[in-house]
Amino acid sequence: MRSLLLDLDGTLATTANVHKEAWEIALKRLGIRVEVNLDLLMGRKTLDIARVLGGDRYLELYNLKNEIYDELVGTKAFPLPCARELVKDARELGYSVAVVTSSLRRSAMRSLQAIGIEPDILVAGDDVERGKPDPLPVLTALRRLGSKPEKSIGVGDTVYDFQAFKGAGVAYVFIIKGELNLDNSSLVDQGGILVESPCDVDRFIRSVVFQ
Repeated sequence: MRSLLLDLDGTLATTANVHKEAWEIALKRLGIRVEVNLDLLMGRKTLDIARVLGGDRYLELYNLKNEIYDELVGTKAFPLPCARELVKDARELGYSVAVVTSSLRRSAMRSLQAIGIEPDILVAGDDVERGKPDPLPVLTALRRLGSKPEKSIGVGDTVYDFQAFKGAGVAYVFIIKGELNLDNSSLVDQGGILVESPCDVDRFIRSVVFQ
C-alpha cells in the first residue's frame, strides 16, 4: 500500500505562525524573556519547546500556550494552496493518507477541522514518546497504515520533518517553503526535494514510480 505522510502546521495549514504567535503571547503574559529564534523551534513537540523556553516554569508556559492557541486557531487557520486537493487526489490514486504532527492531538484536531481535511489517521505529538526529528512518529503512522516506507512520500516544512521522514526510510521527502523564515537549501544534498507548496507535490504523485 502506498502512503502519503503529511506534516500539518506550515505544510497543510497556515498554523505554524499561529503556534508561534501563541508562544509569543504566552511568554509575554508570563514575563518570560528569551533570546531564541522561535522559527527554529517550530516543528518540535509542544512540551519540548516549553522546556526550552520556560525553564522551571515550563508547565505553566505549556498550559497557557495551549489555551491561547485554542483561542486563535478558529479564525487564523487556513489551508495552504492545493492542500485539500493533494489529499483528495492522493486518495483517488490509491494512497492512504496520514497526518504526522508534533502538535498536541487536541490542537491538531482543531487545525484539521478548521481547514476541512480529514486524514485516514493522525499521529500527534502526545501519541508518541519521542517526537520529530526522531522517526518514531513516522514509523508509528506507517505501522498503523500497514504501509512500507519505500512505498511512501513524506511532506513537511522543517528540518525536523526531513530528519524524521529520512530516518524512517521514506522514499521521497518533500520540504515546502511554508510560512517560517527557514533556509532549508542544505537538505537538497541530503536527498530532500524543495518545493514551493503542496501544489508541486500534487503534480508529483500523479507520475511517481516506486522501486
